[in-house]
Amino acid sequence: MSQRDGNSESHLAAIVSSSEDAIVSKDLNGIIQTWNRSAERMFGYTAEEAVGRSITIIIPEDRLAEEETVLTSIRAGVPIEHFETIRRRKDGTLIEISLTVSPIIRADGVIIGASKIARDITEQKRLQRAAEEGSRMKDEFLALLSHELRTPLNTVMGYMRILRRDDLAPELRERALDAMERNSASLTQLVNDVLDTSRIVTGKMRLVLAPVSLPQIIADAIETIRAPAISKGVQLELHMGGSLEVIGDEDRLRQVLWNLLSNAVKFTPEGGRVTLDAEVERGGVRIVVADTGIGITRENLPLVFQRFWQAEQGTSREYAGLGLGLALVRHIVEMHGGTIEAASGGRDQGATFTVRLPRSGTSVSGGSSGGESAGQRSEEDALSGDAAMRS
Repeated sequence: MSQRDGNSESHLAAIVSSSEDAIVSKDLNGIIQTWNRSAERMFGYTAEEAVGRSITIIIPEDRLAEEETVLTSIRAGVPIEHFETIRRRKDGTLIEISLTVSPIIRADGVIIGASKIARDITEQKRLQRAAEEGSRMKDEFLALLSHELRTPLNTVMGYMRILRRDDLAPELRERALDAMERNSASLTQLVNDVLDTSRIVTGKMRLVLAPVSLPQIIADAIETIRAPAISKGVQLELHMGGSLEVIGDEDRLRQVLWNLLSNAVKFTPEGGRVTLDAEVERGGVRIVVADTGIGITRENLPLVFQRFWQAEQGTSREYAGLGLGLALVRHIVEMHGGTIEAASGGRDQGATFTVRLPRSGTSVSGGSSGGESAGQRSEEDALSGDAAMRS
């Protein structure tokens, strides 16, 4: 062998050794011949442990047929390029790889084995799946938003056509105006929930802090949901005690209470009860909104504060809404330095939401405060916000 050949082989060996990709060679029976450092890092076996053993040590049982397919192609002199598959590490964990396999050809033209280059694509595939999931959720949300907007819009437009009639009875005119006002308010709430969510995600929500009398905003929230509660036959109970004052954003805290009470009434059937208890506790105020409604299953409980999440999905579900209300509540409460927890005994066992607010009204920016609770935030959003409650 010439010095040039020796230098070339040394150079090639150095490239193989330092490559970030796993480079492995095997004979036509699948027995490992060489195993570089990246293969050691990727699969967990040292070269001493791997060389001389079958390549099947890194192939999951349900993918063993792939090895015979690869060897068949190699024996025929056909390379395999960018084959995405799954392999198993020494510790049993699985890894997603992109595999390129080329024949090793002797000087006389005889194929004697295969050279395999494996690239870890686990993170790449994770990002791809995340993007696909994001796209799917966006499409589902747009379909849901279109459905939720269309329903009140159709009602408003229908009653507008009725109001154009000259012979319209006064009682029908009044009923039409009431329906238009009610559905217009629903449209406004939907749009503002979406806008508030956008403000939270982009870090543009701001609090205007001042002394707040909770009894007054509790009374305002109760009055707002009184009519739908009466129409459903849901009983409202209110219990307050102590000096219920905090430093906070009055409109945003009203939004919190309205959302919690509105949700409670929505998910409580006829004859049920919704209660609000507010009392002073050490260092702050505790507000508990409880209902005797449909409840929340154990598996769904950790999800209730996620944006766009609802137990029933799709446009045919029983309860309307975009699944934004509780997510907004959580962010606003945390911006005030408070916490919110959800609890339920399960299906048809009602639900309880407990809000704790500090008297000081310390604003939290970009993180959650307090301990772990059901629905604790799973992502880090920059939390700052502007605007008032829209009902």
